Amino acid sequence: MIEIEVPASCANLGPGFDCLGIALSLSNIVRFEPAEKTQIKGCPMEWADEDNLFLRSLRHSCELLQTSVPKISAEIITSIPPARGLGSSASLAVAGAAAALLLSGKTAKSLKDLANTAVGTVTSLGTEVDMMDDAVGDTETEFNLRAYTGTEVDRTCLTRFLHEEENQRFLLRAATDIEGHADNAAPAIYGGFTAVTFTEKSIVISQNPAPEHWQFIACIPDFILETSLARKALPDFYSRQDAVHGISHAVLVALAFLKGNLDLLNLACSDRIHEPYRRPLIPDFEIVETACFEQGAKMVCISGSGPTIMAVFETSVPDVASSTTDILNETIETQIAKSATHKWIVLPLRVDNLGIRARKI
Repeated sequence: MIEIEVPASCANLGPGFDCLGIALSLSNIVRFEPAEKTQIKGCPMEWADEDNLFLRSLRHSCELLQTSVPKISAEIITSIPPARGLGSSASLAVAGAAAALLLSGKTAKSLKDLANTAVGTVTSLGTEVDMMDDAVGDTETEFNLRAYTGTEVDRTCLTRFLHEEENQRFLLRAATDIEGHADNAAPAIYGGFTAVTFTEKSIVISQNPAPEHWQFIACIPDFILETSLARKALPDFYSRQDAVHGISHAVLVALAFLKGNLDLLNLACSDRIHEPYRRPLIPDFEIVETACFEQGAKMVCISGSGPTIMAVFETSVPDVASSTTDILNETIETQIAKSATHKWIVLPLRVDNLGIRARKI
């Protein structure tokens, strides 16, 4: 049996709309093995069919790899709450692509689009992931799961395989095809802080480890907010002033993450592109925001399209289990509960600088 673990993600990070994201220490796990017929366990019955996002991604990825879709028995262990803006859907799409890659007997090098020298190379500035649809089997590189793991259980070799350059590219392309949010899929795959953009034929990604001394606090409500509704709230056009504001602040947010400068992040996190229009869709937003800032948050933003609200604090010890963190969580949760109309869970998180991981169990 193989276990794939994919971290949660916080996309946008204020002004970085549809391009910036970070991986966090909350994850969805999928365990699977070959079976006589495909079945899914661990999720609600209405999701345990062929439309399951993990299975859809598995089928699509097998099509890209030009291999037959294997029959599997899979168990999904969900820790990332769905429809809360924490990348739950992206994590399952990434897991499905990874399962296809591990079971196919191929590597992503077998795809013409990823083998083509025109795709680009990894540099300090980023990776270009080609989005052409053609694939050829003649150039495939055979991959034997048993040979790769060896006779001894190696808890890191499958993770290393998935983090090979070509395979990361494949996962990002396949997951984005299915789920549509590269700003969530990228940190889930690469870990750390990521920035993505699209050209006519490719996805361009840059990744950098995120500061581990930053404490993330996720304030998660008892209601959902569908991404489609959150997008409908946005205007079709923006003023030049708002566009310039968004560009300049997004650049500064990226630099704040690269430099580990929370004071810069505090100055740069203002947004005019999506947050002003989505705040009214999140009851208690001002109450939660105030509670976080009063406890010393340097940044408070909507995670993805919401409704989770993410706060960033500085701590000298990157440990979510510390007594200081416990006190901070309890204080924020208590303050929110005094005035909020909904129940909010306050969850401490740390940066996940690794991204997707896999192992035999």
